[in-house]
Amino acid sequence: MNYSDKLSIQLNIGSKTYPLEIDRNDEEVYRNAANLINDRIHRYINRFPDQDKEDYMAMALIDIAVSLVSETNIDDKLHDLINTIDKTLNLNSEIN
Repeated sequence: MNYSDKLSIQLNIGSKTYPLEIDRNDEEVYRNAANLINDRIHRYINRFPDQDKEDYMAMALIDIAVSLVSETNIDDKLHDLINTIDKTLNLNSEIN
């Protein structure tokens, strides 16, 4: 990948700005991720006023990580279910 495929961006998360150099094609993903983090931080700010900024960041991180792990588990379960359906369909076609 050459230099022209890279893009320098600045993401604002919480009250800090983070400079990043990313693949140009990934800009939307990074910006959506920053928006997700900020939305979760603001949700916790509204629910639990007067906490430290680090606490809001940690709560948002835990919330997002749990969602990610849950999605991974669902993907694994769906994959197992699809395999079971495929095996059942193959058995039925062999019987007929």
